[in-house]
Amino acid sequence: MLLERVCPRGGWNAGNGVVYGTSLAAHPDDIAIAVLALKDHAKEPAVIRSVEWLEAEAKNLQAPWSLAWALLALVAYSRNVDRLINSLAKVIEPAGIQDIATLAVAALALHYQRSLTLLGR
Repeated sequence: MLLERVCPRGGWNAGNGVVYGTSLAAHPDDIAIAVLALKDHAKEPAVIRSVEWLEAEAKNLQAPWSLAWALLALVAYSRNVDRLINSLAKVIEPAGIQDIATLAVAALALHYQRSLTLLGR
């Protein structure tokens, strides 16, 4: 199902890639979650393109939610995430985060070695 909903220009968003004949843009957090879900399909062209796109664009992310998901996805695909760890540590301010889900995914990302081990990746 995920592979059927890839956006025409690559990646994923929270729904379909095309609505009423209009191509929709992908979102970094949705791409990250999709490529994590598709880890067993890592050789699929859509997955390869999406991981490459995420790797190139992650350095521009500033939202803790998107940055944390991108970091987790990229480390699962054995990409270097040292710069992303530093970026996430700089933008994360626990007292300023009102959303417990964002705080949780940021904590998982900042401790990715242990997090991915627990997830079996």
